[in-house]
Amino acid sequence: MPIRFACFIGFLLITMSSCYKAKQTTLSVQVRTNSGEAVIGASVTVKGVPPENLDGNALLIDYEEATNGNGIAFFNLEDIYKPGQSGAAIVEVKVQKSGLTAEEIVDLVEEIENRVDLVLQ
Repeated sequence: MPIRFACFIGFLLITMSSCYKAKQTTLSVQVRTNSGEAVIGASVTVKGVPPENLDGNALLIDYEEATNGNGIAFFNLEDIYKPGQSGAAIVEVKVQKSGLTAEEIVDLVEEIENRVDLVLQ
């Protein structure tokens, strides 16, 4: 009887540990004017910093999106984060529209919705 119980507990532990599903790693960039109005159609770029990792290999983080009707650009970063990895990446976020710009360096955290608020100036 104790052997069956031990086997059952072992099976249960293995099954439960293999069911872990990584949450999405995303980035939302909110773009506003100095007066707080959402900026529609601003160009938002996200690039890896530095552009190379310690191995000398280029980082493949290079995204571009336009802000939506709420002034938000959304990026799904699942392809740069792998489960078990510590941290996702450090990226430079740049926004521009009509000659106005804003930028910020962001340390992305894995498996959450990362958020950045930028004001065009």
